[in-house]
Formats: sequence, C-alpha cells, structure tokens
Amino acid sequence: MERTSFCFDNKNLSGLFSHPGKDGGIEGAKPLEVHLANTSILANSFASEKNIALCSTKFLSQIAKITALLHDIGKATSFFQTYLFDKKKPKTRLSRHSLISAICVWGTLNRLIEEKKIQEDKAFEGFTAILAFFATLKHHGNLEAASDMILISEDDLELCYEQIENIDKEKFNTLISNIFTLYPEIEIGFLTTDILREFVDLAKDSTKLFKKAFRKLFDTEMKFFFMLNLLYSILLDADKTEAIFGTLVDIPELNLSHIDVDSFRRRIFKPENFENSIKTLRDSAFEEATNCEIDENRRIYTLCLPTGLGKTIISFAFALKLRELAQKRFDSKFRIIYSLPFLSIIEQNYNVISQILSFCDLDITSDIILKHHHLSDIAYKTKDGLQNNQEEIFDKDIAKLLIEGWNSNIIVTTFVQFLESILTNKNSNMRKFHRIANSIIILDEVQAINSEYWFLCKNLFEKMCNSLNCYIILSTATMPFIVDKSRAISIVKPENYFDKLCRTELYFDNNFSKIKLEEFVANFEFEEEKTYLFVMNTVSSAKNLYELINQRFPDMQDEITILTTHIIPKERLRRIEQIKNKKYKIVVSTQLVEAGVDVDFDHVVRDIAPLDSIIQAAGRANREGKKGKSKVTVVELVSDRGRLFATEVYDSLLIDATKKILSQFQKVDESKFAELIFEYYKELARRGVIETSSDDKGTSQKFLEAIYRLLYTSSDSDSAAIGSFKLIEDEPYKIDVFVEADEEAKIIWQRFVEIREIKDFFERKKRFLEIRKSFYDYVISVPKTDNIPANFENLILYVPHSQLNDFYDLMTGFKTKGESYLSF
Repeated sequence: MERTSFCFDNKNLSGLFSHPGKDGGIEGAKPLEVHLANTSILANSFASEKNIALCSTKFLSQIAKITALLHDIGKATSFFQTYLFDKKKPKTRLSRHSLISAICVWGTLNRLIEEKKIQEDKAFEGFTAILAFFATLKHHGNLEAASDMILISEDDLELCYEQIENIDKEKFNTLISNIFTLYPEIEIGFLTTDILREFVDLAKDSTKLFKKAFRKLFDTEMKFFFMLNLLYSILLDADKTEAIFGTLVDIPELNLSHIDVDSFRRRIFKPENFENSIKTLRDSAFEEATNCEIDENRRIYTLCLPTGLGKTIISFAFALKLRELAQKRFDSKFRIIYSLPFLSIIEQNYNVISQILSFCDLDITSDIILKHHHLSDIAYKTKDGLQNNQEEIFDKDIAKLLIEGWNSNIIVTTFVQFLESILTNKNSNMRKFHRIANSIIILDEVQAINSEYWFLCKNLFEKMCNSLNCYIILSTATMPFIVDKSRAISIVKPENYFDKLCRTELYFDNNFSKIKLEEFVANFEFEEEKTYLFVMNTVSSAKNLYELINQRFPDMQDEITILTTHIIPKERLRRIEQIKNKKYKIVVSTQLVEAGVDVDFDHVVRDIAPLDSIIQAAGRANREGKKGKSKVTVVELVSDRGRLFATEVYDSLLIDATKKILSQFQKVDESKFAELIFEYYKELARRGVIETSSDDKGTSQKFLEAIYRLLYTSSDSDSAAIGSFKLIEDEPYKIDVFVEADEEAKIIWQRFVEIREIKDFFERKKRFLEIRKSFYDYVISVPKTDNIPANFENLILYVPHSQLNDFYDLMTGFKTKGESYLSF
C-alpha cells in the first residue's frame, strides 16, 4: 500500500502544533503545517479522482485543497496552543478554532476567485466560498440548516477579533510561508493576521447578503446539496485519515471482467444441479444481461427476474461490464457498491462475490472487497507491496478508519449505510459520501425500501447519477415504482422469464380466512414427503405456531426449527446453514428469510402481508425447479382477540390492497407474478400510498424540499430535515440484551467487563472494537416488558448463564410476556 506525505525542513517550522504527542505533551506533537499540508494533499487526491458533471475536476480540486489547507488555521491562536498541551484546563470558547478557520477559508477563496487565481464554476457562481465555509465550520461537528450556519453573531465576531489578537504574528507568517510552498501557483502568501481581521470585517457585513442570497437559492435543483456534501465529505475524510493514518491509501486496480464471472458461473451452475428449464433460463438471463447494449448517457438500469435465476451474479457481471465502459469513457476509476437490505443476506452475497474473486486468482483483501455494516468485523488487511506475499493487518483504529471510509474496489454494505451516507447531517456517516461519486451502485432487493421513500429515491437517484457520475442497477423479483420506466434501461425482458416459469402456484386459501393458530394447525394438511416453510408476521405468532406444530408432531422435534430475531444472531446463522443443507422438514420463521435468503421448500405458507412480501416469500419454494409445481398458500391468521397479526406490522391499506388483488383469483401461476405485482403497485398509487408527483405533500416531498433548502436540521416539527431521515425507524419499545448462551459468550462477557474498567475512553473504545463482532453475536433486541434482566451500567441488559432459563429458551429465544411485536 503506497503511502506519501509532505515534509518540511524542521529548522524552519513555525512552532505551532495541531495534535499533541502520544503522552499528551509537546514531544512527538504534530506541527500544524504538516497536518494542514498532508490534509490538503489527501483532499486534492480525493477530489482529483472525481470526474463528475456537477463541476470540473480542476475546480473541485482547487476548492477542496485550499479548504483543507486552511481548515485548522485557527489552531494558530495562543488559546488553542495552550489548551493543546494543558488538558487540565477545560476547553473554552477562546480555544475553539472552527469559526475563525471557516472565515479564513471563505475570505481566501473569495479573494482567489476575484483575482482569477481560481476560475469559479458558473453553476456555483457567488456561492463557492460560502459552501466551503459551511464545510469548514462543521468539520468537527454535524451540518446544520444553512440558514442557521450562515448567521454569525456579534459575540462570535468579537471572539474572532480576540483570537486574532492572540496569534503570534511571527509564527503565523512562518506557518503561511511554509504551506504556501505547497501550491505556489495559487499564491496564498498574502495571508497575515491583518488580512484575517479584514476577512472578519467582511463576514460581519456579508451575513445579511448571504441570508438573502440563500432565500433565492431554493429551487428544485440539488447541485448545492451535492456540492456541500462533497466538500464536507472530502474534508472530513482527508482530516481524519491524516490525523489517524497520516498518509494516502492507494487502492490497487481491480482486474476483473464480466467474462471472468461467466467462467465462474459455468462452473457452479452445472446441469446436474438444476432442472434443465431453470438452467436454460439462468443461461439465457445471463447472456441477455451481459449482451445488453449500454447507453452510457442512461444512468439507471433495472434487473427484474424471478427468484432463483441468479440475480446476484448477473447484476455483479453487468456492473463489471458497465464499470469497464465507464472507466474508458471518463478516464477515472469506478468502484462497485453492492447494497442489500438485510444483514441475513449480506454474508451470503459477500461470499458469492468472494468466490468469484478467488476463482479468478484474486486475493480476498480489504482493498479489493470490503464488507461494511454496523456489526461487521473491524479488520482491514492488504498484500500490496509486501515481501513474501504476507498479509498486512492494520491496527483497529486504522482498520476502522479505512473500512468506514470505503477504501476498497468493491463495497458490500446495507441500504442503511448507503442511503444514510447521502441523507444525513452526521459527520461520521457523511465521511464516505465522496466515494459514491464515480461508482456503479447495485441495489439488490430494492423493494425492501419503504414505499413512503420511493418518490424521494426516484428523484434523488436520477439527480445523483447525473451530478456525481454514478450508475445504478436496481435488482429484484418485484420491481417497485422507484424509477420511471422511460428513464431506466431494463437489462433483461422480465416477461421472457416470468412467462416461462411454472415452479409455484399461489393460493389465497379461503378455508384459512381469519382463523386462530390452534384451528389452523389442527386443520392444515401436512404431506409426509414434503418440506414446509411458514412465514409469520410477528415473533409471538411464530413462537406459538412452532409450539403448536411440535405438539401435533411430538416425534418430529429434531426435524422442526424456528427463526426469529429473538434468537441470538450466532444461532440464527447456524440454523440458516442447516436449513440450506436440508436438515429440517418444517421451518417456522418471521420475515427474515423472505428476501434473498437462499433456502428451498416444497410448500411455503405465508400469513397475509403486502403482496410484494408474499411474492418474495414464494421465492423460497421450489427454487431449483426440481419438484414439479409447488404450492404457496396465503392465509389470514388472527390473535386470540381476533385481530390480524398482519395489521400489527403493516399498514392496513397495504393489506387491503393485497386482498383486493388476490381475491380476484382462485390461484395464480408463477408466470403471472410480474403482472400481479404491477397491478398491486398501481392500486397503491391509486390509493395515495405511493407519492407520484411533487403535488403529493407526503414524506418524500418534505425530504426533497429539505434537500433543496439545505435544511440539515430543523426546529419546525412540520418540516422534515435531512438529518432526521431514517431508513428504519427507531423502535423505542425495544431494548438490547446480551445473552450468555454458551461458554464462548461467558468469555466474551468477561472481556467486555474488563474493558469497561479501562479509564481511558479512547483505549476502552479501541479494545471493544476487538470483540465487537463476537459480542453482537449474542445480542438481541427485545420488547420492553416486565420480564427484564439486569441492566449493566445502564449500557445493555444482561442475561448471565446462571439465569438463562429464566429469560431465554435455547430453541425459541428470549422469553417475553405478551409478544405481539414487530419481527424485524
């Protein structure tokens, strides 16, 4: 891994510092000019790799590197220098440095633009410097509403004047002289403390003008949103990378093509493993997709295929082909971001791509492929530039930095990580935003995005692709109304595949309409040679159904299992593998197996749910097409109070629309699923469940207006703010519990307790990263009921092994009272 940094002659340093030494003292402290120069080098590198329509690469690089070069200039005050090496003194307003640094960035950029040292992009004329001001102002915090960030109070201005008075002029002049040598062509040598004071004077006079200008700014363009996010992200990543790692991370070239994927596919999809018709359709779909004529000016592609036809491999192969063409056209590197909705399928798809890489003799190193979600292991390794082909494994702090910054060719991540890197105001989330530029994005199982956000995603994706030079591939068996068909290219013709499949038939069984679980189990006909999957809507109904089936078949308990989120993740993954290996005849599950999990049953029974969920569940039946025609039965199960379990999870409008569509048919063959789902989405649009235009003042439109207005935060409860976006809403009625379920859990818990005793916050945090993945293998999220175990330091509930039987069942998971709760 290549590492470069800028060095100064130690004899001519200013004597100002940005960070203390390891022991908190001046020994080993980082000179301020070193930090500024290296941060600027990194920012320039990040910006220079972007070839985007939003603005020219040269313009972006100039703004990014000057912003980074001056982002911490306020650390030159005597107040900050004293604070830096005297931690006994609390941080005060006088030692803050972001505002004075932001004003310096703003004033410098304005002057350079006026003097034609920087050619301002016309799209941002008059606004470039203020966007850089925002990025600098909040580089140690989170973005706020532009209308709030733009206000500089009299007290703030007086603070700046006082800070300037307390800058050692000789040291400051040496500092500027040193960093000026980095970019002599831009000529920032004019900066003095007197010029800084002039900038503060100008800021005082300009505040009202800024506010007035931004009132006129609000329209239906996202360019200011993308530009601010980009500058902020580049500065954050450069600053943190320099502070923690110190140098540039060089990502090696990924030499892989769709032809390599085809070779891999031919090896694993052998005719003897599949019904000939399925094998033929798989081959046909792959050939059609990889031979699809690519219009490089069209940015959004769709892959709509029935389950079991290899969408993971096809979408990845198409992404590689698209990447190759894009890299040639734009002479820039493109990364692949493979995003999925659920953790349960992250591992599965990551493993498939890793198998492809291994088949092509590529190392499975972190700079080639990276897995990132909130529970992923903190480990980053490379082989680049090392002797004897040895692995280089990085320190946890550095590994965390590199992973969360998406320093890789291929990133496998979640919808939450992807969307909340764009729609956020948070410093930690937005650092990787700039990696989205020049990327091929696969959104697999895209139907899992909540329908209230479809109109938002439609507008965001279209403008993001055009502005940031991205391409998006939407992949699913049930394509939602997220994109206009006229603006997207379908890389296969879905009807060629849905029409030819007859693996399953869908029945809406009136015999099981609004029926209680006991009656359902008593009357359901099990066939001896068949396997069954029951997909339920709530954890409680799944547990009750599991118990009732066990009572009916007491001699089959080893052949029956259950999957819910009340079972620790380690055990869930083990059971999913056992299910894939055909260990069980009957499986009761919640929705966690519904989309993308590669399991196969003879008969799937689905408690009534939105139609797209039902079709996804149907994909777990007869996937390989070897069983003639399998049944998918939809039933309506109710609680003891007579209430549909479905309405405890889903909006009743979705259930009513589903029943309206299904009630028109006695049965539906798989070949008609695509038509069925299209009619369902049309019905939702008719009922106003899906926003279809800006006239619909729903959730999506409110977020779009926040984007146009740079409203990252808002005190107005009627307005959405960018920072309030959550793909998955918080569940305040749930709480995390660590379950000491086995001997390994005992060891992990003991290590956790020992780590909590470490006094140093940063060391404690670092040590926890070492056990985080293993720790969360034993953590479940459960309802807040009266069956609550001990609370450890107000951090997490804890079930010790000695009390396991009181709180946890090894088969069905956590024991709660009154378990009608969402299952995912």
